[in-house]
Amino acid sequence: MRIQTQAKPDFSTVETFFAPRGVAVIGASPKEDNQGRRIIESLQTHQFPGPVVAVHPKSLPLPNCPVVQRVEDLPDFIDLAILAVSSQNVLNLIEPLSRKKIQHIVVVGGGFAETGKDGKVIQEKLKENGKRFGVRILGPNCLGTFSSKDHFNSFFLSSDQLKLPGQGSIGIISQSGAFLSMLLNGLAEREVGVHRAINFGNRIDIGECEALEAFANDPEIQVIGMYLESFQDGARFFRLAQEVCQTKPVLIYKGGKREAGIRAAQAHSAALSGSYDVFQAVCQQAGMLEVFDLNGLINGLYFFSLAPKLQGNRLLIVSNGGGMGVLLSDLCDSFWDIKEPSVETQTSLYQQLPRYYSFKNPVDLTGSGKNSECGLAIKTLIDSKTFDGLLLVLLPGTSGINGSVASELNSLLPRNFPVAIGACGSLYKELSSRLNSEIFPIFSTGEDAARTMNQLAQRRALLLERNISDQEDTLEEYDSSPITEWINNLKEAPGEMEIKSQLAECGLAVPESCSIKKEQDIDDTLIKINFPLVLKVSDKDVLHKAQIRGVKLNLGSREELETEWKKMNQLWPGKIWIEQQMPPGLDLMVGFKRDSDFGPVLLIGTGGSHVEVYRDIERACLPVNNSDLARIINQTKAGKIIEGTSNSPSLNINQLIRVVQFFAKWFENAPKLQFLEFNPVRLYTNRLVILDAKLKMNSC
Repeated sequence: MRIQTQAKPDFSTVETFFAPRGVAVIGASPKEDNQGRRIIESLQTHQFPGPVVAVHPKSLPLPNCPVVQRVEDLPDFIDLAILAVSSQNVLNLIEPLSRKKIQHIVVVGGGFAETGKDGKVIQEKLKENGKRFGVRILGPNCLGTFSSKDHFNSFFLSSDQLKLPGQGSIGIISQSGAFLSMLLNGLAEREVGVHRAINFGNRIDIGECEALEAFANDPEIQVIGMYLESFQDGARFFRLAQEVCQTKPVLIYKGGKREAGIRAAQAHSAALSGSYDVFQAVCQQAGMLEVFDLNGLINGLYFFSLAPKLQGNRLLIVSNGGGMGVLLSDLCDSFWDIKEPSVETQTSLYQQLPRYYSFKNPVDLTGSGKNSECGLAIKTLIDSKTFDGLLLVLLPGTSGINGSVASELNSLLPRNFPVAIGACGSLYKELSSRLNSEIFPIFSTGEDAARTMNQLAQRRALLLERNISDQEDTLEEYDSSPITEWINNLKEAPGEMEIKSQLAECGLAVPESCSIKKEQDIDDTLIKINFPLVLKVSDKDVLHKAQIRGVKLNLGSREELETEWKKMNQLWPGKIWIEQQMPPGLDLMVGFKRDSDFGPVLLIGTGGSHVEVYRDIERACLPVNNSDLARIINQTKAGKIIEGTSNSPSLNINQLIRVVQFFAKWFENAPKLQFLEFNPVRLYTNRLVILDAKLKMNSC
């Protein structure tokens, strides 16, 4: 499946950044610590097949590399320039490079927005120059790119500082150059191949979306790993990730989750990060797998570069230690069905193997197990067709199971069956050298093996959810265009009753209400609305009525109503309303905000006055389809009540979905809305009533 995005000029391709015909390194000098010289040496070390030309105003000689004085002197076959000069000098190079038809530039140096106000001004000028002269820019403040197949990298790190991986099927996208170097080095140490990698630093042009699109359409990339601190265009990234995850696993590590990390991200790449909770919701919706440390990303990329497709969720766990089996079961129980083998399979195994082994799953071969017995047990269990994946963790310290078990495993394990092998201590070293590690992934701890198998199960579950979403039944929609037009024409934020009046005109249910400006209005109102009643303040500046004693519930008599109205009217003259008190139901909170990364976001969960205490809130990036919305609702504690219990009937989730989608479309199509909140909306078996509404507008 080819990923289609916004139409761009021909020069928008990122292919040249990975496989240039010829490279100019501007700023290279004979000094040993010169960045440009290091880049040239790295290209030479990794045998880049194309021509490399240095540019230096004094034309100082470099080993095995031609040098010219000016950009204008470069030969015509150069199509990529790597700029290793000061930030001020970068600005003067864009126009002459464009005149030489060099439309792809990597800016490796710093001194831009990450350094403060002055650097930000320079960075904005660089961005403007790139657009003006039709040049695509990677960086600034970056390492650039790596392509094992093309023997190319723009790194200024020597082979002593960074060990690069061989060819493989992994694509890596990293906002941080330091993180990318650690990741590449870690994969190389594990002898795991990488196809391509990119670091974009301050990201004024080429960023994660261009890289993700390129990797999605690259048939040599099977799995994509990402490290991001912020998002250049969160909405575009979300759409792309939804498409990419259908065909390729995407593992993502988010930096800047909390306040200290966000400050650090701003300092080193000028990244502004949005809400981490929203990011997690985006991962769930798109089908990305979040990892939480460097080791988890290395293990996951290694595993998915080898793992075949998972057909089901039945996991077989085998170990030669009972305690390890318990630990693995606890780790995997939330992701897998760890069922016992059939009675027939267990009987067959007990007829061939000692009865003190346990074949219940996890299978425990005990410290007495032998290589041949381990192989026989695994083959019998896999051949039973009862399981979809194998987690095998072997412990050292027994004479029966040793490194020679690798020959058993190499011959009996099927190639199309997902397997993760964990081996501890000295046994890991033995198995690593003997096992066919290009087919069967092996890890140095049982926990690492278990967590990667869990990622496989998690990916399958996310894909199944997405497939269900794509086949969803449609519900009749409310028309949000009238209320959208109304809000877009307002110059100041409306109060609660104005909002609810508009909602009622759109067909949504709100309690009957009347304004009480003077005492005589009470009797007129009681003709229309029956007790019990609610008395409340309605004013655009009052967002939390309970905090200012601006709401009174369960008023059951005229005397009580009059007394409370007089008290409230002294504080808020002319802004008091009477409203029908609704019967008990399930109170929910439905809210919307604009995330700095991903734009419009839905928040939904248990509502009422204690919403901050319950913290039963799930999030979704908009737009969200009906099936995803139902799934998100069901993830809340309120969702369990909506489903119904032995003591209460199910509630009208379809009506809830219809109303939430109405709110969502309104919020998406009204850019001046900063946030919307409906708390509570009260759900019943046959209807939903909106009890409170508030909003804030950007211009207010």
